[in-house]
Amino acid sequence: MPKKIYLTSGNSSTGGLKDIDRHALNNASNKNVLILNLTSDDENKLRDRKERFTDYFISIGANKVDFIEIDTSKEEFVTKFEEAGLLYVPGGDTIILIRYIKEMNLLSHIKSFKGVYLGNSAGAYAMCPDYLRIGHGPIEIIPSFGLVNFWVKAHYKPEFESDLNELSKNREIFALEDESALIFDGSKEFLGTVWKFSQGKKEKVN
Repeated sequence: MPKKIYLTSGNSSTGGLKDIDRHALNNASNKNVLILNLTSDDENKLRDRKERFTDYFISIGANKVDFIEIDTSKEEFVTKFEEAGLLYVPGGDTIILIRYIKEMNLLSHIKSFKGVYLGNSAGAYAMCPDYLRIGHGPIEIIPSFGLVNFWVKAHYKPEFESDLNELSKNREIFALEDESALIFDGSKEFLGTVWKFSQGKKEKVN
């Protein structure tokens, strides 16, 4: 398992997560960043993200930024995981991300990664037992990978409260407002504004 797991909410391109992302990078064993560029099927969007994320992570102190993409071979990504200190999984389409992690057999590499895992939005949902898809029509509960034993809701807004109260009757859900994070290494630490939903009730934890 990664030594620390950062689950975040926000938009890195606006700079709102810069302090949190730098915090994660400073906790990594080295400043090499590996990014799973797997949260879209749009080649133009993926190409744009690759350029943007390279510039972004270099600007906050990374020495090297590398990527795992749809056409990365197994031999290549084994080496990439070994060299990285920080594994970053960005936001985007969570369902596409889950599909590619399965199809490319990446889960075992994520589980055995010894560095810092930094997952924003879709990258956070992938670590939970399920992706709780709310705010897009009827509630959907989509199985994810369960590397943590709780659930998160990124981009939290008050209109999600009733759905989260209902879903929390048999789950512990942490709702992250933008520019916030839950850091997990066996215990939980919070940055920014975070709400906990449990047993149908809501409380502020940070």
